Amino acid sequence: MPDSELPPRPSDVEAAALGPPEGVVGPPEGGTTAGLVDLGPPVAYPQSHATTQPILEELDGVASSEAASFYLDTVESMGNFQIFGEDITNGEDHTQGLARTQRLSDGSIYWFLSYSDTSGQGSLSQYRYAGSLDDEHVVQTSPLTVAPMAQLLTLDDEWHPSDITFLPEVNGADAGYLLVTEEMDRHLLAVYRWAPGQDLSLQGYVGTTAANAGDPPPTPLPTGGPNFVFVDLVDGEYLLGVASNNWGLGYLYTADPARLFPSATPGQLDVAAFAPSGGTFPFPLLGGPCQCKLVRDATGAWSLLAFRGDPDDSETATDYVDLYPVQYPPLVIGARQASVHVFFPAGDTSFASTGTHYVEPSGRLLVSSSYRWAEDEGPGTSGYVTRVDELPDDPVAHGPGGGGGGQPVGPNNPPHQLE
Repeated sequence: MPDSELPPRPSDVEAAALGPPEGVVGPPEGGTTAGLVDLGPPVAYPQSHATTQPILEELDGVASSEAASFYLDTVESMGNFQIFGEDITNGEDHTQGLARTQRLSDGSIYWFLSYSDTSGQGSLSQYRYAGSLDDEHVVQTSPLTVAPMAQLLTLDDEWHPSDITFLPEVNGADAGYLLVTEEMDRHLLAVYRWAPGQDLSLQGYVGTTAANAGDPPPTPLPTGGPNFVFVDLVDGEYLLGVASNNWGLGYLYTADPARLFPSATPGQLDVAAFAPSGGTFPFPLLGGPCQCKLVRDATGAWSLLAFRGDPDDSETATDYVDLYPVQYPPLVIGARQASVHVFFPAGDTSFASTGTHYVEPSGRLLVSSSYRWAEDEGPGTSGYVTRVDELPDDPVAHGPGGGGGGQPVGPNNPPHQLE
């Protein structure tokens, strides 16, 4: 998409699915339900789904599968321009993070990109994929489906947004929150409120403490980060990890679900509910991964998946999903347990740029990556686009009846490397 054709700022749209249930969500802290009338269902707090198989078997299935691809309708300024093979503008400016929502009630999925720009203004962008789906996995078409841009948000005070992740809303509503690490200028984690048809809106910040938008911002974290973030509901409380491979450590914050989501009405996340917990934790990720995310498997075990390209700055890198076991409490990220070699289609998709995962309600693991720079190859009038490849777990890799050894299949897919 040429920069001159950016979509206009959308008007406020009230999504029908975002109406709050009536009634009292729960008693006040330390109180009872005496005298209260419950007129609605209890709040269902968001948590990632568990995979169908143990995590190594899921990853081996991903390594055996074929990706489905589609395009995000990005802008020309996200391209990489060269003269005689030399970068002239965007060698250091490139896509940093990729995230997605669940399938919404209208059948669409929104995708998000973070992009660094040495001119001083990084950006966040969102895209609506309304193409075909296999459960919640994109379906490849010919020509590739193009997801139009819904918003391009420039960041006046941060040129290098890095890792991003999406936290869904309560009760499965069509809404949620985008968490963005601000690595180079602000040294904070920014939390944005999101709903379909609406612009991202700042909800609050996390630094040495946490604060809602409109309150005094927290003290920044050390220079050199943060550049990684992960969040999930673990053993009845939310864990938020904000880390940096430059520090070699991370900061842990915890939140009670009822405090973090004080209302069944979407958009009410209380960022200040995230409280620092136990100082710092060692962050032992190796090899310069681009992003990392928590995952829960069929056994109930938690792990951290790190998406790593080798070399870590090449569009044609060899791609690995590194597996780190996680224990809590206290939070301990163990030594790398395995590296699983995965295969994206020919082109410039690589974990040297972005990498993320999503687990469907069915328990199938999906792993995704995107271009480092936009390319002028879009079908029709789309112009500059960024391709996203999404790999599903291949159940054939689990053997007859599932769970059959968990090894990748085929001569081009060697078994995972155990550390």
